[in-house]
Amino acid sequence: MGKHTAHGYLVEDVYKEAEKFTKLFGFKPARIDETFAGFPMEGKVEFFLWQWKHLEDNLGKEVMAKVKYRDQQAIRCDTPEEVDEAYEQLKAEGMEFISEPKDYEWNARCVYFLDASGHMWEIYCWTGAVPLGDLDPAKEKNGL
Repeated sequence: MGKHTAHGYLVEDVYKEAEKFTKLFGFKPARIDETFAGFPMEGKVEFFLWQWKHLEDNLGKEVMAKVKYRDQQAIRCDTPEEVDEAYEQLKAEGMEFISEPKDYEWNARCVYFLDASGHMWEIYCWTGAVPLGDLDPAKEKNGL
């Protein structure tokens, strides 16, 4: 299975929350748009802000209603096959998933589950050359 490489909050307004985190901690997002902001941390770890509505639109409101806390942990795999293998392995061990593995518009293959406490987890891999969002650090949005 992949490695835990990202953790973040599921928020209403990505730009507003990103501005707060930038002011509080002094780091800026490496990529940002209205649905997602990614802040590189030490090593290959990323802190992110993900728009709640974007997840509702893509996973369904009924699925997101099962999420107890507005945070998420993410395990990154190297290939789509590895995502599918992790899904099959965890499912065989009794993990209840809230989605099936799927290729999404943000250039990732993902599958989602909730842990026993209601925290959302994602197992994913990038399927495109780069993740969607503004990856050009010279471009600043909303003053960030």
